[in-house]
Amino acid sequence: MLPRSFAAALFVPALAVVPARAQEVVTPPALPVAAEVAPPPAAKMPRWRTEVDLGYVSTAGNSRLRTLNVAEQVAYAPGAWRFGETFSIVNAFTNDSETAATIKVALRADYAVGTRFRLFVLGDYTRDRFAGLSRRFEEAAGLAYGLLTGPRNVLDLEAGLGRTQQTPIGLPTQQYWVSREAMHYKLNFTPKAFFEQRAELLNDLQNPKNLLVNTESDVVAPVLANVGLKVDYTVRFANVPPTAGVKKTDTVLSTSLQILL
Repeated sequence: MLPRSFAAALFVPALAVVPARAQEVVTPPALPVAAEVAPPPAAKMPRWRTEVDLGYVSTAGNSRLRTLNVAEQVAYAPGAWRFGETFSIVNAFTNDSETAATIKVALRADYAVGTRFRLFVLGDYTRDRFAGLSRRFEEAAGLAYGLLTGPRNVLDLEAGLGRTQQTPIGLPTQQYWVSREAMHYKLNFTPKAFFEQRAELLNDLQNPKNLLVNTESDVVAPVLANVGLKVDYTVRFANVPPTAGVKKTDTVLSTSLQILL
């Protein structure tokens, strides 16, 4: 039999070890809760982006109709700057007579001020003979604010001032200052399927009745890796038409293939 003093020496350290092991078992490791609930990062705008839209319709028989719509858009985003260029043309013939001819070209530059504000300048050229417009030049500058920044919803609001030079068919050139308010909304269903809405309001500061409203609604669905089907509905409203006998509102509904380059 072991001496009592020797047995006590073995028993006391054993009691000290048991609580230590039990404490190790019941203490769970800390979980990275913040990392689990963090939202996904917003998609960054590519440095270069080019879009080309091609649409053509031709009919024969009792009526002959040919419609061509071509549009392209180039965007370049080096850091805080954004540069954009757009071009579009809609041309239609009915029974060999031209019934629509619209050309529009635009240039724009944005500079980011912080995370949501941007300064911008832009210039537009429009030619629409069947709306009584020989040519129209528009220059504007202002401030844009990103109310929603994505990745699913993007909403920009814009306000600024501009100058318009408008030449109606058969009339002298008219020049006037305008206020410009605009919005751009985009809803991304997937990275390549989306709905997009643009609206622009131009108000003559000398003649408030001379009001221009331009809207464009697009839906794009992917067909191939870099090809999508696009449906576009454009409305152009001039409260004071350029020439007499011209309607105030023009609408264009078109479908085209959109190619990303």
